[in-house]
Amino acid sequence: MNTEIKDTEIRVIGGEPQPPTGGGRWRRWWWLAAALVLAVVAGIVLRPRHNAPSAEAADTVTTPTVDDGWLMAGVDTTQGGVVHKTAGIDTTLLHIYIPLMSTAELAVGALDTTDPDILMAVQAADLRRDNGRIVGAFVLAGEPLSWGLSKRGYCAIIDGRLTLGVADNSPLFEQATEQGGDFFRQYPAVDRGQAVENNPENSARRRALCTLEGRTCLIVSDDRMTMNAFAQTLETLGVSDAIFLVGGNAYGWVRTDDGTLQHLGSPPPNHKKFTNYILFRRR
Repeated sequence: MNTEIKDTEIRVIGGEPQPPTGGGRWRRWWWLAAALVLAVVAGIVLRPRHNAPSAEAADTVTTPTVDDGWLMAGVDTTQGGVVHKTAGIDTTLLHIYIPLMSTAELAVGALDTTDPDILMAVQAADLRRDNGRIVGAFVLAGEPLSWGLSKRGYCAIIDGRLTLGVADNSPLFEQATEQGGDFFRQYPAVDRGQAVENNPENSARRRALCTLEGRTCLIVSDDRMTMNAFAQTLETLGVSDAIFLVGGNAYGWVRTDDGTLQHLGSPPPNHKKFTNYILFRRR
């Protein structure tokens, strides 16, 4: 006798059902209800299971080969403008903006977005929440506007040369003051090829002013990241030095080849007096 029960078969164990008596109508309904319950249970148990996709099945961006020359490969460096490239480190997408044939400078206050010579502008130093003044040492065209060592990263622009570094004390602050240069401080990101750890652990879209393959560039994360994760990503990319800039939804822009603006963040509804920018002006 075949004792196996098929997936689609329901078999009652314990003998054959007896012919109905006076309560046969109710027993028939009881057997029908029991059969329906067993059918539902069998369907749940025997239905095929589908596993959630693994991390390996998710879309990833391949880490670029960090060889000398990959950044400017195929770029005519004799033409002015801003080169936009993207790079992927694991699943992190980075936007890289390289200004060509330009000089850097700092500015305080609202900028003229119609000035065709400003190729790129992004907010530089943070502002204090209590009084709206600039955080850390800041020199504008030789005039100190702020003092202090709240952040160890710095950017100095003296005689048209931009220098990034990390130091508690830098002679470039005094040099910028004496020679009519610019200087500001920010959180450090990369120091001589090594990522620098910082205390803030919140996530946001990050921006950094970087030296990559000997060129100054702006690197922006496509997604929200912690500061330490972004710094490690920059190190993996091959950045030699970098400092953070005001990230999140802070305003800035890049001018495309046709002269239109590619906005970064949103314009502030009320421009604060000490909102400051690092900008790259066409030579």
